[in-house]
Amino acid sequence: MIEEAVTFKTSRGLKLSGGLLAPDEALRDVVVFAHGTGSNKASPRNRGIAERLLDDGIASFLFDFTGHGESDGLPEQSTQDQQYDDLISALDFIGSQTFFQTRFIGVNGSSTGGTVAIRAASEDERIGVMVLRVPRNVEILPFAPLVTAPTLVVQGSEDAIVLPEAREIYAALTCPKELHIVDGAGHLFDDSPACFQEMTDVTCKWFERWFAELGAED
Repeated sequence: MIEEAVTFKTSRGLKLSGGLLAPDEALRDVVVFAHGTGSNKASPRNRGIAERLLDDGIASFLFDFTGHGESDGLPEQSTQDQQYDDLISALDFIGSQTFFQTRFIGVNGSSTGGTVAIRAASEDERIGVMVLRVPRNVEILPFAPLVTAPTLVVQGSEDAIVLPEAREIYAALTCPKELHIVDGAGHLFDDSPACFQEMTDVTCKWFERWFAELGAED
């Protein structure tokens, strides 16, 4: 396993902190993680998914949005526009690394990170597959029909805050899509080991399936 800390700059000149988690063998596929408000690249949910993806030879790039974790800026600067710029800059950074041998990148967006992921995927064709975990509907519905990347929406049945929003987002998506409800899970999927495991399983299987199909088209 390769684990490397990196920094990269946004188009606005802010320095962001990231980390690459990758298998030892030659790299092809990579998933970029967009965390939620108040979280960071050390999220145990994202880290758990990233470690599981290693088993299938898929790399992960986890980074801190502006004003979060070890990145530049203040939390109040981390608006949706700024996070959109952050995510596009992360995609640019991954695209500049010659050891990735694919023209498609996966994105895993959680909560407000899912909001930003939808906006990015509606405009950036490099995003070839996406998973939205408990995505927030923050003025994002107009972007959803523009997404073409196959998208999985994962939601907990007990997440009273986000569940209605996730259903609205799912209904607005016109790309290949699935909605998976984890019974008994709340917003963080830490209600039981089984909830966490189910969330991780369906997420990784989605990336594995679509990376395989996208690779066959290359």
